[in-house]
Amino acid sequence: MEKITREELLKAKIPGEETGIQVKTGFCGFCGGDCLLDFYIKDGKIIKTEGNCTLPGANGRVCVKGAAIKQALYNPDRILYPMKRVGKRGEGKFERISWKEALDTIAEKMQSVKEAYGPEQTMVYVGHPKWFRPQMTEFVNKYGTPNYGTESSTCAYALMMANQCNFGQNIMLMPPDFGRCRTLIVWGVNPLYSNSVKGGAGFLHAVDRGAKVIVVDPKCTPTTEYAQLHLRPIPGTDGALALGMARVIITENLHDCEYIEKYTYGYEEYRDYVMDFTPEKVEEITGVPKSDMIRTARMIAAEGPTSIMLSASPVVHNINGVQNGRAIGLLMALTGNFGIPGGFAGPGPARAMLKDSFMGTKKDREHPEKGVNYGEFPAWDKLTSRELQVEHIADFLLGNGKYPIRNLISFGMNHHMWPRPDRIEEGMKQVEFFSCADLYMNDTCKYADILLPVAVTQEREQIELLGPQMVYYQPKVVENQGETKNDMEILLELAKRLGFTLGNPTYRTYEEYLEDRLSPTGLTLDELKEHGMMPAKHIMPARTTEDIMKVHTPTGKIEFVSTILKACKKEWHEGVPAYHDFRETLPMKEYPLILSTGSRKPQLFHSRTYRLPWLVNLEDCPIVELHPEDAENYSVKTGEMVTLETPVGQMDMEAVVNSSCLRGVVNVYHGAEDYDINLLVDDQYIDPISGFPGFKSYCCRIRKKEA
Repeated sequence: MEKITREELLKAKIPGEETGIQVKTGFCGFCGGDCLLDFYIKDGKIIKTEGNCTLPGANGRVCVKGAAIKQALYNPDRILYPMKRVGKRGEGKFERISWKEALDTIAEKMQSVKEAYGPEQTMVYVGHPKWFRPQMTEFVNKYGTPNYGTESSTCAYALMMANQCNFGQNIMLMPPDFGRCRTLIVWGVNPLYSNSVKGGAGFLHAVDRGAKVIVVDPKCTPTTEYAQLHLRPIPGTDGALALGMARVIITENLHDCEYIEKYTYGYEEYRDYVMDFTPEKVEEITGVPKSDMIRTARMIAAEGPTSIMLSASPVVHNINGVQNGRAIGLLMALTGNFGIPGGFAGPGPARAMLKDSFMGTKKDREHPEKGVNYGEFPAWDKLTSRELQVEHIADFLLGNGKYPIRNLISFGMNHHMWPRPDRIEEGMKQVEFFSCADLYMNDTCKYADILLPVAVTQEREQIELLGPQMVYYQPKVVENQGETKNDMEILLELAKRLGFTLGNPTYRTYEEYLEDRLSPTGLTLDELKEHGMMPAKHIMPARTTEDIMKVHTPTGKIEFVSTILKACKKEWHEGVPAYHDFRETLPMKEYPLILSTGSRKPQLFHSRTYRLPWLVNLEDCPIVELHPEDAENYSVKTGEMVTLETPVGQMDMEAVVNSSCLRGVVNVYHGAEDYDINLLVDDQYIDPISGFPGFKSYCCRIRKKEA
């Protein structure tokens, strides 16, 4: 047999002494998930990634984004050194400085504003990643500003608010019970594209088990191919669809009367409200055939246990989003599927716990009533007091709040994620001081006075749980490029300059933070480093149905009528999950098409992936997708340019005729700097309860662009 040469081994990236290639296992982290990858390393650099298949919870899969991670690490847009602005804001002209000068400058600006005007005139913002947010809350509290916000102002919190109104403040974003449900409703999410490979694998596990799948999604996707029923509501009408299902369940006596009597509040008022949502009316509102809606309602009630899979954003990226989310969730209470095995928020096994996990941390801001927009969203102030709703960040920076914001201190900020980013740019030009800590030189960074280079996931040590009870230590996969630091190291340095410390006990180093994070497990950092992976010594007891049903609402019961919303006494804050039709608020005669943005492609994750050639070159993006009948009406063919116009602007984009779209709905992908669809969405078009923008259901018109 002919011997394989070293050159051939290197070309195939085969690890071993002969090639000098080694394999290290660690977390991807690109989209915020915790997928485990094997990183192939040559001369200190990652040259290839594969899915890990040896550690608990790993399945050997890697998504297309994880496969391209070396292009993210070694991207020419990476910020590798601290820098200060030398040109006009927005020009992107910077010169390298030392970490000392950069951090001293930020601390001096924060301290001088605090002394002259008060700490509240400094605003702190955190986008991606999220892992250090609990410590950021401590940081802003000790500095003294209540004006701390995150990307969750347009991401997860509206759905969390819906769940909290229904089921109590300890219920946030609950994963479906893939392993025990008989019926699985996948509502407004495409897990085979938009979730990590672990989420997609969970869905496929439920399918393989024989669970009946119902998908509620306006588009046809790979996920809908697995559905026994595919309901395609007009975007933004999900609440009416859920209320119609509730009426069917009640009128056919399929609801769980004993459960409702024992565990819920406000059922009679809710029952009376849903009676108006007849199958005929719901079909007219949503476009879903009444026969499909009725069949779905019967399956939810009669073929349980039933679980629901919801994404953090699609249902709530509508101006009636919180109430729509409440209406969907209450189907679980109506049928007795909340808190049971196989249902929504069901019992779970005994688990290890790490200190200050992002979603489980409830460190509130001090004095939120001093916030720049306190009172504008009273339900937000009650339910999400740990953060400021920053949807109107443009107004804050332009001086249109209760008081001016003079300093903006940001970590991982992308102003294109909000509607009307052009208005935010005007605010970033005017703010007195602006610092950005980030991975890449993005459009937001170009407006900053100081830039701080941040380490990626593979450039820092991490501790995570693998499964319910196994604790895993990831050393650095590769050494830091340039002078990058991780976000916690930056926070500790800033805190020291501002005269306070973080952590209890105090963190002097990143390793002391890791030691404290590990403390609930009973393990020490040294022994975990020695073994790499160990079972936790201290375990939280299993959560039972009895535990779950002790809900943390004002009434102590699941609330069909939300006492928190009702007490707000504001428009659209009804106690019942009232449906408001977004079309009644828009100039639909002049702009007759519904604009829906934000659908996922497997290779895209917001704007980050548009800078990676392997991913962005897979296909032309972004594109305007039209149903064939709409395309025919406007004489548009695939590949032709159209002008898309909304009440706030217009843009020329390439059209694609796609039969998976609904008639009358225009779908546009988001995240591309050159074709930012958010420029065309009004930043005043928001949910009055959560402040979330109506990305999924705005209005537009198109015309073919002549050559």
